[in-house]
Amino acid sequence: MDGEDIPDFSSLKEETAYWKELSLKYKQSFQEARDELVEFQEGSRELEAELEAQLVQAACSGGCRALSSPRTLRDINAGSFLFSPW
Repeated sequence: MDGEDIPDFSSLKEETAYWKELSLKYKQSFQEARDELVEFQEGSRELEAELEAQLVQAACSGGCRALSSPRTLRDINAGSFLFSPW
């Protein structure tokens, strides 16, 4: 537990207060970690969308047809897309 030693308690009230304070500390730590995870996931989704848009733009910059099908996007993501002028 955080490398802390559990202290000796002189009363049940003191022990209860200790564990309650510790649980609140861990609860806050959990909530902060969860918030950071949500923020990270949102940022990852935004970055993925931006990179996918750049990939499609780069694939089309050579004069190929516009990529509109999900299958074509999957091919690009899989690395099997062949650049074609038509």
